[in-house]
Amino acid sequence: MEMQHRQMVTFQNVWKNTDSEIRDQVISIWKNFSKLPPEKINERMGQFLYVVKNEDNKVVGISTAFKTYIMQLRNHLYVYRCLITPDYSIPGLDAKLTVLSRNFLESIHKQDGPEVAIGLLAMIQNPKLKERTMAKWPASGFVYIGNSREGTHIRVYYFKGARIHP
Repeated sequence: MEMQHRQMVTFQNVWKNTDSEIRDQVISIWKNFSKLPPEKINERMGQFLYVVKNEDNKVVGISTAFKTYIMQLRNHLYVYRCLITPDYSIPGLDAKLTVLSRNFLESIHKQDGPEVAIGLLAMIQNPKLKERTMAKWPASGFVYIGNSREGTHIRVYYFKGARIHP
């Protein structure tokens, strides 16, 4: 994918296989570009999914996921997050990262432990993304299902053939 400053990015799957150099770079990104407290950063260390790297092999984006039971939906889903540094926050990059992450999780969800996840859940906090008011985002397939108490948009993507528990 070509960037506005003529650099190319690559996507690397790091699910359950993250080296210390990538971990250090992601921690730096979270410290500089998110409001995560140190305990949340430590909690997310085992949740890496994909990293986006620039031509200099530096991490400029990250996606994470963890599986949990969503009581309101009465099923297990992966909670999905992504963060792209401001220099690389261009249209389409977040969608590409999300689609790659979604497709990978869909390919492994039946083998990923005893509780099978039926899809992904995303809490949309980015104000620019919240302006995308389409009920279903065409690129990622995420569907709007409501708001949290704090006004965060909640979106879900169901894996192909997913069945809900009665």
